[in-house]
Amino acid sequence: MRIFNIEVDRAAFGAGAALTFFIVTQTMLTAATKTDDGLPYKTTSAILLQEIIKLSFASAFWFNFDYTKINNGLPNLTVKNFLMYSVPGLTYAFQNSIVYSAIAILGPPTFQVFSNFKIVTTAILHRMILKRSLTIIQWLAVVLLFTAMVISKLTVFSNSGQSGAWAGREELIFGAGLLVVNSTLSAFSGVFNEWLIKKIDPDAPLQFKNMQLYFFGVVLNFLGNMFQGGQGTSDDGFFTGFTPLVWIIIINNAALGISVAFIMKYANNVVKCFTGAIAVYIASCLSSIFFNETIDVAFMCGVVVLTVALYLYMGNHNNLIKAQWEQQVRAPPAIDMDRMERAIEKTPHSAGTDAKEPDNKLK
Repeated sequence: MRIFNIEVDRAAFGAGAALTFFIVTQTMLTAATKTDDGLPYKTTSAILLQEIIKLSFASAFWFNFDYTKINNGLPNLTVKNFLMYSVPGLTYAFQNSIVYSAIAILGPPTFQVFSNFKIVTTAILHRMILKRSLTIIQWLAVVLLFTAMVISKLTVFSNSGQSGAWAGREELIFGAGLLVVNSTLSAFSGVFNEWLIKKIDPDAPLQFKNMQLYFFGVVLNFLGNMFQGGQGTSDDGFFTGFTPLVWIIIINNAALGISVAFIMKYANNVVKCFTGAIAVYIASCLSSIFFNETIDVAFMCGVVVLTVALYLYMGNHNNLIKAQWEQQVRAPPAIDMDRMERAIEKTPHSAGTDAKEPDNKLK
């Protein structure tokens, strides 16, 4: 299918549109439930429940639609492959602990601006792990996407004042190091998950792979629920602060996680970064309508830069560039005809005629 004269894969577009919708819905619903003291419900319980919903959905889908297939995933299942699905979950858990330290050291404004560095690390790891090449124009688009997200967050400095915006020099260096580690872990978790889906038994059903991933998500979040209180006191019950709206948030977040798997299957992590950026801007526009948040010049500049980045990354010119690369690789070495003709002209022609001259003289 074509959108604005750009060729787009239908499945990838559907997955991206679904992910954008669920991210925007997540942002708006979470903002609607937030109070001055934070979220009024136990977040660790909510996260555990959404992992259980994802596991239940993947299991039901696989059993009803994929179990009877010849390659239902079970024939090639090994302990090694199964345990590899724990890596994204463990990486994500470790990343969350770094996030809290980075926010405490740098302050929320600095963290919000520079945490978008994960866009760049995602593109780099996507190239290194999955061996997927990007054109020079696409690399420029990735840098522009990072720039757009930073521009859109610059207002947090002016709103926070000097006291909360910047840490000291040593703390800034240490916090920046944490941000690089956090961005790398975030990118690695996503790219590794994409590698599992596309490279490990690629013919196995997607929901069979999701079952393994979500299983470890349930286990890790169950342990987290036991040892952490989340928002809401740890002495309260499992369903502390739960309302019908909270249940809608949980279901929406579960759907968001499932849509991410389809992005990994039919697109890639870089497209996921662009999708997330689009969702941020849509959510900001809706927030200005429903929550009276202001849209300033920096935000509008960010929208313009994001639009340019989207066109540069998705445009058909990238297919032409890649086709030229492939043609150059496959084509035989070019022959300089002018040089060959000059060489022939300089070559003595007497070799054949001289051999015949004695015969002529004899005659």
